[in-house]
Amino acid sequence: MQFTWRAAMQAYTEKDWRDFVFFSANVQHLLGIHQLDIQQNLHRAAINFSRRQAETDTTKFQFQDETNWILTERAQFILSFHFGYYRAVPAFLVQRGYKLCIPMAKDVMLQQSQHYATLLGDRWQKQVVFLEAEDPYLFFKLRQRMDLGYHVFCYLDGGVSAAKDFRAQKLSEIPFLNGSIKIKHGILLMAFLLQKNITVLIAKIAAENEPIVICALSHWYKNWFPSARQFADYFIRIIYQDFEGVLLEYPEAWEAWLYLHKTMSPKSDIATWLPTNRIISFNMKEKQLLLDKFTYLSYPLRVKML
Repeated sequence: MQFTWRAAMQAYTEKDWRDFVFFSANVQHLLGIHQLDIQQNLHRAAINFSRRQAETDTTKFQFQDETNWILTERAQFILSFHFGYYRAVPAFLVQRGYKLCIPMAKDVMLQQSQHYATLLGDRWQKQVVFLEAEDPYLFFKLRQRMDLGYHVFCYLDGGVSAAKDFRAQKLSEIPFLNGSIKIKHGILLMAFLLQKNITVLIAKIAAENEPIVICALSHWYKNWFPSARQFADYFIRIIYQDFEGVLLEYPEAWEAWLYLHKTMSPKSDIATWLPTNRIISFNMKEKQLLLDKFTYLSYPLRVKML
């Protein structure tokens, strides 16, 4: 059996190759891309876009069409994805005067505090409130803040810091692209129980020197579903279906490709996999391992000494 990755891995550092190996598994499950060279091109594009969007001036943006009037309603849940110029979404909202309550992992609060202090100056604490996503009383604290006029903002696809949080929760599996992912939709359950509207916003890919366009991917009014579970199960699927179309147009713009294996456990039909593109090698802590990209299980590679 000839593994085409043997030559390819020589061009990477140990860590970069390890990151690519898991990225390769993620796109193989969900995009059905099995060719190593295409995976490498997409990986480079995703890394380059991630760096570019992190350096983008988030003061140059605008709402598209009627998105603005949607957000003039009373406090609601505003959701997004780590897609495109995603940092521009909350930045745009707070600069327009909206007050945001943002649930997030405790270990990134300091970093985010510094970000909003840079963005807004001394007034940031009057507009932005962080709550620990792991707090068992989160629901009641969100309700309290919404009564004070705060919109709740969060990213549906978590983030690097959310890996531990994802593993600690009971996740639901939904079809997505060429396979399936496991997602959390507790935020939709809360929206139902609080009878608040939901708007999903994304920051579209902008041409050079053009303003970033914030648009509504979907918008849901107070619902008529008989239970929170039915509501969340239905609408989380609809939201991800809407996201599929945007993602397929610019797959390199979804940062989550880099950590999906830690948060959403991608799966796909085993019938689409061949032995020649399932196994790949990587190193960790001076040990050589073989990764089965279908299962994400790794095995030590034992070299027989002569």
